[in-house]
Amino acid sequence: MRLALAVCLSLIAQTPAFARDSAPPYEPLSGAFSEGYKEKLQSDGSYRIVTRYNARDPIDALDVALYRAADLAQKAGMPYVQILSGHARSDYGVSTGYVIARPTDSAAAPTTCRDKRCYTADVAKVIYILSGPSGTQPGVAKQSSVDERGRAVTVMGLGIGAIAWADR
Repeated sequence: MRLALAVCLSLIAQTPAFARDSAPPYEPLSGAFSEGYKEKLQSDGSYRIVTRYNARDPIDALDVALYRAADLAQKAGMPYVQILSGHARSDYGVSTGYVIARPTDSAAAPTTCRDKRCYTADVAKVIYILSGPSGTQPGVAKQSSVDERGRAVTVMGLGIGAIAWADR
């Protein structure tokens, strides 16, 4: 029992957590303690995307899920992605993001929301905003502006790249 506990604690201690200025690992989940994303194609053509990271801020995990949704739409050759549902949460230092997204070629608002509000986003804008300051950090939000007191303003979470909203 002590050996199992020691192995678990050493694995947790070696798992890299990320800060806001460093990139979370953008790779498929591969094990019980891994970080990254997984997606599943649903029967209606949408993707269910789940991300998991060893970090306290759940918005970081949500941003990776949104980036992955845009990435899947771009790979499908679609200029827009409909975000039909999404949320993020953090429990005991593990953050999870959850997004239901559908690639589309129409800029119109979604007609089948799974949440109270859903939207259509421009894929290029989402990828640009969530590719980090260097453009090579998937899931990291860029600084978008500076406020009147000189503080950095960053757009994060649901609504990134939105061009058309729908209410349920």
